[in-house]
Amino acid sequence: MSGLPTPPVSTPAPAAASRGKIVMMAVIAGAVITNIYCTQPILPLIKAAFGVDLAMVDLVAAAALLGFSTGLALLLPLGDRFDRRKLVLGQIAFACVFAITAAVSPSIWALIVASFGLGIVSCVPQQLVPFAAVMSPPHQRGRSVGTVVSGIMVGIMLGRTIAGVVGQAYGWRAVYGMEAAFMVPVWIAAATLLPRGVPSVDLSYGRLLASLWPLARDHRPIRESMIIQALLWACFNAFWVNLAALLASGPWHLGSAWAGGFGIIGAAGAFAASLGGHLSDRRGTRHVVGISIGIVTLAYVLLAGANSSLTLLVIGVIVLDVGVQAGLVSNQTRAFAVDPKAQGRINSLYMTATFFGGAVGATVSGWLMSRFGWLGIVTFGIVLGLVAAAIHCVGAPRKTEDPHGPNAAAPIKASGISSNPD
Repeated sequence: MSGLPTPPVSTPAPAAASRGKIVMMAVIAGAVITNIYCTQPILPLIKAAFGVDLAMVDLVAAAALLGFSTGLALLLPLGDRFDRRKLVLGQIAFACVFAITAAVSPSIWALIVASFGLGIVSCVPQQLVPFAAVMSPPHQRGRSVGTVVSGIMVGIMLGRTIAGVVGQAYGWRAVYGMEAAFMVPVWIAAATLLPRGVPSVDLSYGRLLASLWPLARDHRPIRESMIIQALLWACFNAFWVNLAALLASGPWHLGSAWAGGFGIIGAAGAFAASLGGHLSDRRGTRHVVGISIGIVTLAYVLLAGANSSLTLLVIGVIVLDVGVQAGLVSNQTRAFAVDPKAQGRINSLYMTATFFGGAVGATVSGWLMSRFGWLGIVTFGIVLGLVAAAIHCVGAPRKTEDPHGPNAAAPIKASGISSNPD
């Protein structure tokens, strides 16, 4: 049948990675992801430089997220077919090129295009997440995924902080120049430390992409994880894309360095991803997903007062990041467990949906912020949280179902590995 995977390539499974190797993957992942999020605290600077409105400048951030989503869809599945190490090194090299292009962009549209290209090749972190999952024993898989995701989240938060400070001191172009220069040592580190990837299938590129649809169609845990995390990531980006505008136009009149500084506050919650991985291993991923949805929704209730209270803003940032990060790793671990031979493709589906949701959240929230102010952002976040909760509840296993019979929500076993999705 076309689109279905052929038997895996007969190659030895990768050796279990040491804890130090997993941590190094997390560092590399965090370093590369800064390419996507360095834009957000400097949006007011870009807006002033090109003389455009808020909705237009938010497209720079949205383009990076949409490019990231495109890269996840088109490049991530290749990790099941080719050596992931070579893919990672090639993408880091191109990221350097696109960052330089962004730094010298002569117009807002040129910057949007460069941002889109930079997003496409910056999906390196999600090449490393399935690396960590495959190279970990089943009882430590959630912990390993959580470690790499924590590295990604720390990179997002600290990248914002550094970008805000550099942007305010030297201008927005210097931020992209810094990113380009930063990719050089990152490439060297990846070339030195990453192990050779082991392909798990022997498919043409077309058939590799065609095999994505059956995975999503046939496995409810994957579908639910995709949709719920897309909604949570839309909440995440709706806040962060508009934070700089809130601080600049609110009662405080603070600059990009302050907007970036909130990344440090957010980083305090970044290790919730690792904690979420531990809890997923012990209690089941579905349980953690439900908690995460509730935390994200609560965060937006707190953020309703963020336009007049810095205390509520700080608390809301921490709560939001804890909820989103715990949801990210628990949803991801649940999806991965469906088929250990299709980690790259599952991650492609999952993260494409996640960052598409983020791009939509960034675009829609920019429009809402320009027309309804902060109230529009808060309402948007609460509504998304309630929709995610409804989907989660609808997908709950029914008590009338036979726990020993076929059940789409029951743990799925593949190659002797229990998914424990719920």
